[in-house]
Amino acid sequence: MFESLLTSTSEYTSAVLNASLRYLSLAFLAYYTSVFLYALRWKLILRGIGRDAPLMELTKAIMASIFMNNVTPLSRSGGEFLRIAWISKRADVPSGISAVSIVYERILETVPVFLLFLVGASYFSSTESLPFILLGMTGVFIIWTKWDSFVRMSLRVFRTNVTEDEMKGIRDLRRMHDVNLAAIVLSSSVWLLDVLRLKFIGLAFGLDLPWALVALVSIANLILGLVAVTPGGVGIIEGGLIGTLTYFGIPMALALPMTLLERFVSYVASSIVGFIVLLTSGGVEIWRALKSR
Repeated sequence: MFESLLTSTSEYTSAVLNASLRYLSLAFLAYYTSVFLYALRWKLILRGIGRDAPLMELTKAIMASIFMNNVTPLSRSGGEFLRIAWISKRADVPSGISAVSIVYERILETVPVFLLFLVGASYFSSTESLPFILLGMTGVFIIWTKWDSFVRMSLRVFRTNVTEDEMKGIRDLRRMHDVNLAAIVLSSSVWLLDVLRLKFIGLAFGLDLPWALVALVSIANLILGLVAVTPGGVGIIEGGLIGTLTYFGIPMALALPMTLLERFVSYVASSIVGFIVLLTSGGVEIWRALKSR
C-alpha cells in the first residue's frame, strides 16, 4: 500500500530542496487552511440537517480520509467511507445522515467549480467572456430548478441509500439560505486556496503564472484526480500536470519540479500527516469496523 508513496518520496524531496522556502511555507499554509475550511463546511451542513459533531473530530476525519484516498485506487474510494464511519462512531451521527452531508458538499461545490472553469476558459478567450458566463449561469439554474432530480442522481452516483426522513433533511437544506450561502463561500474559499497554492508553487521557482492559467491547471488537477485509477493518482496526475504545463508554454525544466512540489504538498506530506492522525486517533479501529461490515 505504501510502495508508490515511498518510491516517489526522494524525487519529491529533491524538488523541495530547490524551491523557495518562503513560498513553500505559504503553499503548505494554503493547503491546511483549506482542510480546516472543509471541516467547518461539513459542520455547518451537519448542523443544517439537525446533527452536530466536534470541529476537531471532523478535521481529523478529513485528514485521515486524505491518507486513505492517497493509498487506495480510484479517487475517494476509501476516504469518504472512512469519514462516514468516523463521525458515526465518534459523534453518533447515523451513517445515512453523514453520507447525505458528504453528497451535499459535492453539490454545493458545483458553484465554485463552475466559476473556476469559467476563469480557466477565459484563458482561451481573447474577446468577450459573456458566453462563458451565460453557460455557467445556465448550468447553475438547471441544477437549482431540478434540485430533487439532481440530488437523487448524486445519491445514485455515490451509491448511497437514504430513508425518506433523511431525504427530507437534504431537501430542507435547500431552503436554509444562511447555511447554503456560508457553505458556498467556504467552498469557494477552498478552491481559491487551491489556485493560490499552485500560484505559490510557481513563485517558489520564480515563475509568476497568470491567474487564468493557474485556474485552468487547477481544473486539470481536479479532472486528473477524478479519472486516476492508481493509488492517489500516482503517475497519472504527475504526467497530466507536466503535460498541461508544457502545453501552455512552461519549459520542462520548470514544469517537472513544479509538479513534484505540488505533489509533495498535496500527496506526500498530506499522506504522512493523515497516517499519523489515523494511528493516533483510533482511526485504524474505525477502518477495521467499516471493513467488517
